[in-house]
Amino acid sequence: MSEQKAPLNLEKTYNHQDVEERWRSAHWEALGLFHAESSRVLGHEKAPYTVLMPPPNVTGSLTLGHVLNHTLQDIFIRYSRMTGREALWLPGTDHAGIATQTVVEKKLKKEGVTRHELGRREFLEHVWQWRDEYGGLILRQLRRLGISCDWRRNLFTMDESASQAVVNAFVALYRDGLIYRGTRIINWCPVSQTALSDEEVIMKPRRDKLVYVQYSLVNQPGKYITVATVRPETILGDVAIAVNPADPRYRELIGELAVVPLAGRHIPIIADEYVDIEFGTGALKITPAHDPNDYEVARRHNFQPISVVGKDGRMTDSFGYAGMDRFEAREKIIRDLEEEGSLVRVEEYEHNVGYSERADVVVEPYLSEQWFVRMKPLAERALQVVNDGEIRFHPPHWINTYRHWMENIQDWCISRQLWWGHRIPAWYEPDGKVWVASSYEEACHLAGTDKLVQEDDVLDTWFSSWLWPLTTLGWTGTHSDNDDLRAFYPTSTLVTGPDIIFFWVARMIMAGLYFKGDVPFRDVYFTSIIRDMKGRKLSKSLGNSPDPLKVIDTYGTDALRFTIIYIAPLGQDVLFGEEKCELGRNFATKLWNASRLVFMLRERFFSSGDAFEKRYRAFSVDERSFSFAEERVVMQRYHTMLERYHGAFSQFRVNDIVKNVYDFFWGDYCDWYLEALKIKLSGVQEGEAAQDAVCLAVHLLEGILKVLHPVMPFITDEIWHHIASCSIDESIALSAMPSVDEGWLKTDTTLDALPQLLIAEVRSLRALFTVPAGTMAPLTIKPATEGAREVLVANSAIISAMTRCEVGIAMDCQRPRHAAGSLVEGNELFIQLEGLISFDKERDRLVKEIARVSGYIASLEKKLSNRSFVDNASADVVDKEREKKGEAERNLAKFKDNLDVLSN
Repeated sequence: MSEQKAPLNLEKTYNHQDVEERWRSAHWEALGLFHAESSRVLGHEKAPYTVLMPPPNVTGSLTLGHVLNHTLQDIFIRYSRMTGREALWLPGTDHAGIATQTVVEKKLKKEGVTRHELGRREFLEHVWQWRDEYGGLILRQLRRLGISCDWRRNLFTMDESASQAVVNAFVALYRDGLIYRGTRIINWCPVSQTALSDEEVIMKPRRDKLVYVQYSLVNQPGKYITVATVRPETILGDVAIAVNPADPRYRELIGELAVVPLAGRHIPIIADEYVDIEFGTGALKITPAHDPNDYEVARRHNFQPISVVGKDGRMTDSFGYAGMDRFEAREKIIRDLEEEGSLVRVEEYEHNVGYSERADVVVEPYLSEQWFVRMKPLAERALQVVNDGEIRFHPPHWINTYRHWMENIQDWCISRQLWWGHRIPAWYEPDGKVWVASSYEEACHLAGTDKLVQEDDVLDTWFSSWLWPLTTLGWTGTHSDNDDLRAFYPTSTLVTGPDIIFFWVARMIMAGLYFKGDVPFRDVYFTSIIRDMKGRKLSKSLGNSPDPLKVIDTYGTDALRFTIIYIAPLGQDVLFGEEKCELGRNFATKLWNASRLVFMLRERFFSSGDAFEKRYRAFSVDERSFSFAEERVVMQRYHTMLERYHGAFSQFRVNDIVKNVYDFFWGDYCDWYLEALKIKLSGVQEGEAAQDAVCLAVHLLEGILKVLHPVMPFITDEIWHHIASCSIDESIALSAMPSVDEGWLKTDTTLDALPQLLIAEVRSLRALFTVPAGTMAPLTIKPATEGAREVLVANSAIISAMTRCEVGIAMDCQRPRHAAGSLVEGNELFIQLEGLISFDKERDRLVKEIARVSGYIASLEKKLSNRSFVDNASADVVDKEREKKGEAERNLAKFKDNLDVLSN
């Protein structure tokens, strides 16, 4: 056991660098605070709660997206740990096939060497060396966020156990007929020379030429059918022209033959409902080797594809363009079409075009022989478990997106023409016959020969990622099992971005059901998209993406974590500006200063730390009668906050969690309860009542620290260690989360809360009439009942001190002349204004305010009467506009009443 420390007050000023350095996750890790053990679950000591970290790319560095995603995960895991569950957070990194290979190839290029000159084996040695040297950067940066993973279990997708699982999964799927090698249209990067997943294709707006070309009709001399295309270079690969059977313009031409310009080939005009009647001319050239949709049309009509663009993005045709870059050929073909007389016109056309994420070149739809997974057999059950609620989405509207994709799912291209990654476990005989096996030795045994060569391609990075819920728990094959899997699978909550709902979430569900017979997780929380204050996505190219590490240096980790959760409602985008972190920093400072105040009261009323600790350990909220009415109020509101807090967790409304705690701490605890407590104790020197009051203040502070800990781990652990004697190897992270006392929720505090409500209204009136803050104002209160009078008289000193007013309380008082009045729970209050403000200036100000607010209300009414806005905007947006209107109308009524006061 480490040395005990007596409770001492905090440093005068909160310094986040010092606090975070002291409680860095490395310290928590050294104590093993975040270790989870399957034995405690299997022994029925604790229920499991498991979070699966979406593995960041080994090439990655910390972004605000990581901050939001990992803070959410940490909140869920810390909360579950503090509510008594065996909380396991499984960390790891992804080998990021094309990204890592690109980084290493660029490094080698600077050294004057290519991977082909090195050869596969030596090149991979360079990649592993790079990974060992730089690949842990993202994890080191994540540690600065204070995330509470069980780092003993950190897994890399290329580790031996994970690699074995990938091989075994491939073999099992192949032998079940779910993996095959075939020819289909895939995304191809002409620079990286590999197939790409849809996730590696970035859509960008691009201005191209929309070229209108006429195809002469073979059997109707002098007549043509016109087609519009943005890819005239692929005309050479046309196999048909398609029109919609419902289009009356072309009904008579279906079955006719047309002549392909420049190529001279005769192709049929066919009917297919895929054709969009409204686009271009309503006639579509079908080039199946260079467009995935055309490929499907051609399959339906039994046409053979003709390829005219090669792997390197250069033409391969036999019409004089071979060897030309595809974009150079495009311009020449436009000129040649014009010279031939086939060009009708050219228009500027802006559309979204796919670019390779790594090479930043236009992706080429390419007809290629690749390895595929048959997805439809896997998708049916994966759709059912979401429809049936076995897996819940938060927010639930993402179910519609998931359902649409699963119902229209296509086979998954899993092969990549790279060297870095899991090499496909397939071996070829000299005649091309393929053998899929878990090892070379097994393949030789199956083939009856050792004259085998392994497939050069590696697997798509997502192939290892879809096994992540299994491999992180030690699964290595179709029948492997262990204590961790039995204890922690299925996992509990997945936190991820909605942009990978197809690439990762859906595939993990399919893999979990296929290999383990159960879903991989119970809940999926889809994070918000972070945008800048102009609503733009954060990107390096726009220069609008703040460096989280610099933000942490400036504002503190806790401040960043608090802010990004506070401004991130479930299912809504986040508008982030670095300056918003002042919210989190100010809150941390308020928490620090409030704690210092409470600790100073502790030192004032207790002779020593031991004396306080003895009384505090024996202190029971339920067994005492309070000396001050404010204590009943704050306890009732504290438990109301706890009820909302736990309820928000159960509904995955993390944003509400933070706001509930913020409102209670800042408004009820600090601005009301502590201020009232200071006044009540100002003339008291000693006594058990005062000591109990301090104990209650500490009790509430400790509860606040605990509910805040999942969001702000550093500052809460620091302050918690100053409450009472504890060893340095203890942590608030392992303490019990406060629970709701139903008795306090039912407590009637209507009268007890009256002084607080009255104080708030007096402050509002002073602000409305711009009464100078330092001026004592005459305040007259006419209580509604005798009980209200007793409460107000007992708290008159607090009311006076907190409103800067001279308070008079009488059951039979009349409203003074030139007094601002209001009503609080039936109790009348009046502030005498004469002599405090300039009536003429205040009247002028109110007239201007009335005009301004009236104009604002008119603009809101116009907006809300616009059917287009009401019908197209989300319900939340419309409700907010209505709330603005209601608030403005209430303010207008107040301004008019106040003007009457000053005018009469």
